[in-house]
Amino acid sequence: MKRPSLKPTLSILTFLIGVIAVSLWNFSNVELISEKSLSEAISTVRPVEHIYENPCDYPQPHSRELKAEEAVYQAECFIIQNGYTDLPPIADKSKITPESVWGFTDDEGMKMRRDTLERKAYSYEHSEMYEGWVIMFRPKQHPELVARFGEEPFEKWGRAVVVDFNGKQVRIQHLPYPLNSQDAKVINR
Repeated sequence: MKRPSLKPTLSILTFLIGVIAVSLWNFSNVELISEKSLSEAISTVRPVEHIYENPCDYPQPHSRELKAEEAVYQAECFIIQNGYTDLPPIADKSKITPESVWGFTDDEGMKMRRDTLERKAYSYEHSEMYEGWVIMFRPKQHPELVARFGEEPFEKWGRAVVVDFNGKQVRIQHLPYPLNSQDAKVINR
């Protein structure tokens, strides 16, 4: 009686051992690379990443608390649509949000708002006091204003947009707000 050949079994076994050995070797190298990449990534973490050219294109959730990135996009869209940047405001004037002290939604008020804030948020914080995210915007440094007030106020103070935790209410604060408040996280771009 002829014995069955062990060659196919040995070939399969050799193949499996090779695959395991290569996998273990790759896994150990990946760990080293991952540790290095992780430490590099940690040193360059940005609290909020902007991948949308137009923040108003960012899909906002409606059934949960907003993350910081989502609140920042919503605040950036708010200041664009409400005429605070160099971009035109929303076409439907009935959707423009009045300021808390002065309305500023008539033609003269919209001229006063125009191009007063940078388009991208500078910093943000999670605020229980305001019951939402507070997103800070730097004022535009127009030469005539810098000549009048100096550069210091532009480095320390800005305007804050408050986005409630669920993103249902958005409003701009009337008074200047510190750009680098105690709990603020600066957005590195």
